[in-house]
Amino acid sequence: MRKSFSIQLTSIALVGTLLVGCENLPGSKGTQGAVIGGASGAAVGAAVGGSNNRGTGAIIGGVLGAAGGYVIGANSDKIMGKDKDNAEVAAQRAKSSPATAEQARTARTADVNNDGFVTLDEVAAMKDAGLTDREMLNRLEATGQVFDLTAEGKQYLRENGVSEIVIRDMQNLNSERREMLLQRLNQNQ
Repeated sequence: MRKSFSIQLTSIALVGTLLVGCENLPGSKGTQGAVIGGASGAAVGAAVGGSNNRGTGAIIGGVLGAAGGYVIGANSDKIMGKDKDNAEVAAQRAKSSPATAEQARTARTADVNNDGFVTLDEVAAMKDAGLTDREMLNRLEATGQVFDLTAEGKQYLRENGVSEIVIRDMQNLNSERREMLLQRLNQNQ
């Protein structure tokens, strides 16, 4: 089992490296990023989903990865609806008009703009607002969303001062919701 998981992760890393290094892919860099992010997210979701839930895990990972890894959390409605288009919109909005420390300070959860997604800039804005690790994790958990981070997403958060504790622990938040969501997706297939 562990060997199989290691082989899957190595394969994912190899494919991701090859895709990122390919300059002749069609489309703009943004489109390429979305395709690579969606494919990587789906692959990671399949690996994380376990042997009984690979397809449904791929759906979760695909929705979260659709925006090139900039969207790191989504609520169950967004995932059940396979809402890749709105994930793209959320990522573009986050890049063109990132959440501010003041917005994060007054928000009730980590979903600062209440669009059903958590983006990297929203997590960084919470850090800029001076929230402690525990406060950040509480707000992430309060969204009820499930979270996945790419290597690039982790690096972005590190570069923006987010602690390793938050980066590590946020991916384990709302694990019961993730399992329930995987079961619901599995039943709908």
